[in-house]
Amino acid sequence: MKKALIIDDDRNILTTLEMYLEDKGFEIVTAVSGKEGLEKIYTAAPDLVLLDMKLPDQNGLDVLNDIMASGIKTRVLMITAYATIETAVTAVKMGAFDYLPKPFVPGQLDLVLEKLKRFHSMEKEIATLKGIFSEGGILTRNPRMRKILRTARQSADSEATILISGESGTGKGLLARLIHDWSPRAGQPFVTVDCAALQENLLESDLFGHVKGAFTGAIRDKAGKLELAKGGSVFMDEISEIPPAVQGKLLRFMQHREYERIGDPRPHIVDVRIITASNKDIEERVREGSFREDLYFRLNVLELFLPPLRERPEDIQLLAEYYLMRSVRLNGKSIRSISDETMQRLQRYPWPGNIRELINTIERSVIMAQDIELQVTELSSNIANFNPSASSENLFPSLADIEKQHLQNVMLHTRSLEEASKILGIDPATLWRKRKKYQLD
Repeated sequence: MKKALIIDDDRNILTTLEMYLEDKGFEIVTAVSGKEGLEKIYTAAPDLVLLDMKLPDQNGLDVLNDIMASGIKTRVLMITAYATIETAVTAVKMGAFDYLPKPFVPGQLDLVLEKLKRFHSMEKEIATLKGIFSEGGILTRNPRMRKILRTARQSADSEATILISGESGTGKGLLARLIHDWSPRAGQPFVTVDCAALQENLLESDLFGHVKGAFTGAIRDKAGKLELAKGGSVFMDEISEIPPAVQGKLLRFMQHREYERIGDPRPHIVDVRIITASNKDIEERVREGSFREDLYFRLNVLELFLPPLRERPEDIQLLAEYYLMRSVRLNGKSIRSISDETMQRLQRYPWPGNIRELINTIERSVIMAQDIELQVTELSSNIANFNPSASSENLFPSLADIEKQHLQNVMLHTRSLEEASKILGIDPATLWRKRKKYQLD
């Protein structure tokens, strides 16, 4: 479901717009001041913002400027009773999508929404022609990534439990949110549980909830994330780190859709979809005995493996330029581009921290920049001075890279999976899982 944020201190306008936009299929968030509106920009990430020019705490153009600097992809419609050509031109130059004077009638809003719809359609068409996928914070032109995203979109309509695997910083959380937004549950909550950040008892309470007096510090009843996500999706990040005791309770929920709060023996039933992610090899955890095999099979109905950035070389320039523009707006800098030499350094670096490391690099470099073009001298020394020929990573590839290459070579020279599995000394089911893991066709 699309989301709209209305920032206006006129209660009548708020109510009218809320009713109108809900009828058009929008989920509505409201704010009565510039400060509140900017806070909700970050928490709600709306598709459309309707922004009053005159607010009790600040000018609407100042709020517009902060929205443009936030880097959040949204369209802003300015509304005001004090319309002038000058303010209209100023607002559009600053990035507003359109401008609507008060009082207005529903027909005028219809025209604006139709214009917005055509604009979105054109954006998607242009991106498609360029071979670029851009949605939900994910930006790529890599064919392998686009194939994974097509699979994710197909699976979004189902109730399948999805496991997203890949190295840290590859965008697993963004993909989980995108699957939720594509699904029939999009209008319901999307709730995240960080399985690696909490101790066992705290994780259990965070997930299932507790009642007052269940343990020291439980001074009131608390609903768990499962209950808070009722009707929506629960994203369990770093699922491989979940303790054995909690694994059993999660398995019960996966099987029967029921759970118990800590300190309360009564069963609770809730309808949510589970999406999980891990940067570890859960199959290895199963073999070690630290992760239940039956839970793994429940969670891994469909696995989506996000490749590391070093395997998406065509995306480095695309992402670097996108985050450069976002960081320029956020930091009020005047940088316009990345020099050719700097881009070459960015493209030859292996990015062990993936997209997250690239974002941090660009943001740091923008802050340090002195020119209108980002120079090599603004990069950190490990990136600026990286020498591929001297890299131990090239001399000593990881076991995963070696395994992937070996699987490819064997499959290339065999006529069937059965023959390949015999040569590799593994059963066909294990080979099938490894093909999925490494995205081998």
